[in-house]
Amino acid sequence: MAAEKKTIGVIMTGDIPYYSKMHKAFTARLSREGYGDAQVVLQRPYPDQVSWSNAARKLIAVDVDIIVTYGASVTLAAINERTSIPIVYAGVYNPDAIGITGKNTTGSISKVPTSSLIRYLKGITAITSIGVLYSDIEKESIKQAEEIESISRDLGFKAVRINIRRPEDVRKIKASGKLDALFLTCSASVNMSLDAILEIARTNKLPTASTLKNENNPGVVITLSASPEEQGEMAAEKVIKILHGARPNSLPPTNSKNIELIFNLKENMAMGFKIPMGLVTEATKIIQ
Repeated sequence: MAAEKKTIGVIMTGDIPYYSKMHKAFTARLSREGYGDAQVVLQRPYPDQVSWSNAARKLIAVDVDIIVTYGASVTLAAINERTSIPIVYAGVYNPDAIGITGKNTTGSISKVPTSSLIRYLKGITAITSIGVLYSDIEKESIKQAEEIESISRDLGFKAVRINIRRPEDVRKIKASGKLDALFLTCSASVNMSLDAILEIARTNKLPTASTLKNENNPGVVITLSASPEEQGEMAAEKVIKILHGARPNSLPPTNSKNIELIFNLKENMAMGFKIPMGLVTEATKIIQ
């Protein structure tokens, strides 16, 4: 099986460092396994339904051998095209909860214990109200927002949903009343607006928490994230097995083993928050 004859279609939304890291690890693993000459057709749609669907259709039209998707929304878009081309996803937080299933689909799961992330956030500041940044056109982001609402009820504070579809929507943060912290869901729209969100957070002294690691802009105070490198490697492993004849439904989705807890001590101190020793001890990385 000659690698140069294989064409792999990849869909990743916009310019999100988490997915870029994933893709770099994915292509590196392909190269190590002898598939460095495979043609990779990369689609980078804007975060909206039409763009996601168009990206999937373009890959189907050029008859790629496999479609690889980073994130839930592009995965759902590819599945909804009802193609016979195998689909391998990575960086999907909770595939079962949003209907990412099918005999032609497998991938790697990036779920992390969100309740732990919220408890870490509570350790640095008192919270009575948390802003949850999500997108109402991204199913997984909605599910994550619902999860935060449930955790907030259990812990005795309020979760305020703030819908971010476009960069200008970040102004809604200021219009959402008194907030004590911000939780950034896995939404592509939210993460593409990260710079503007962090500027508001710093100005208003709002600690931030995220489930997507971002080394390009490490301004988030607490990040609990499945390793993007591991997600990319696991996707490559499945792609190689499928290219060797395995059926996607014979390859169960894989949970991430490498969960990273990143504490931005520098950002935390600049805002004047407490430094919980439990968080310092448990962090896999501290930014000073």
